[in-house]
Amino acid sequence: MALSTNCWKYLVLTFNVLFAMSAVVLFGLSGFLIYRLFIYRHFLGVGVQYPAVLLLMMAIITCSVAWIGWRTAKSMHQIHVIVTGVLIALVVVIEFAVFVWAMVEWDNIEIDVKTTMTSYFMETNVNKQPNSADAVRWDRLHVRFECCGVTGPSDYSSSGHMPFSCCGQGPLDSLHKPYTADCATLYQRGCANQLHQYARQQLLWVALTALAASMLQSTGIFCTFFLSHAIKEKRRASVRSTLRESTFAAPDDSLLAAPTAPAPTLPKY
Repeated sequence: MALSTNCWKYLVLTFNVLFAMSAVVLFGLSGFLIYRLFIYRHFLGVGVQYPAVLLLMMAIITCSVAWIGWRTAKSMHQIHVIVTGVLIALVVVIEFAVFVWAMVEWDNIEIDVKTTMTSYFMETNVNKQPNSADAVRWDRLHVRFECCGVTGPSDYSSSGHMPFSCCGQGPLDSLHKPYTADCATLYQRGCANQLHQYARQQLLWVALTALAASMLQSTGIFCTFFLSHAIKEKRRASVRSTLRESTFAAPDDSLLAAPTAPAPTLPKY
C-alpha cells in the first residue's frame, strides 16, 4: 500500500507540473485570440471577446491551482488533496462552459456583426471626417479583407464619395487626398461577410482551446482522488497494524503467576 501511495503521489506531482505548463500555453493562446478579436472590436462588438477573456482568467487561476496541488501532494494531507481535486474539477467545468459559450457565439455571430457594423458605419458617415480615427479603421478594414463598406460599394452612394481604400490602396497620409471618386477597380464584396468568417474562425479556436484544456486537465481529477483514496487506505492499514501490535505486545501473564494459598479454615470436630 505504501508503494501504491507513493506512485500516486509522484503521479499527481507530475500532473501538477504539466497542469502549470498547460496554464502557460493556455495563457498565451487566449491572449493571442483576445488580441485578434480586440483589434476589430468596433466592428464586432465587445461581447465577442468575453469567452476568450474568461479563458485567459482561467489560465491565471490554473497556475494557482497547480501550485496548491503541488503543495498538497507533498504534504499528503487527505482533506487538502480532496480540496485540490475539487478546485481542478471547477476549473475543468468552467473551461467546458467556455467551450459551450464560444460555440453559442460562433452560431449567433453573423447577426451581431452585421448589426454592429451597420451602426458603426452610420456613425462614421455622420461625422464626415475623412481623417478621423473611425475612418482610418474602415480604411484598414477595407485593405485587410479586400472589401468595401458593409455590404458593398453601394453603401457609400448616399455619402457621395468613395474611400480610396476601396481601391486597395490603403489609407493615405495627411499630404494626400484620402478619398477619391475615380477608382479604376473597386472591391465589390462587403466587409460584413468577411469579418463574419474571421470572427467565426477566432471563436472556433477559442472553443477548441477550451475543450482541449478541459479534456486534458480532467485527468488530474482522477489522479487527485485516487491519491486521496490511497492516503485513506494507508491510514487504515497503519491503524490496523497499530492495534494488532498493541494486542500482542502485552500478553496476559496472570495465569502464569504462582497460585495463592487458600484461606485458612477452622478445624472441624
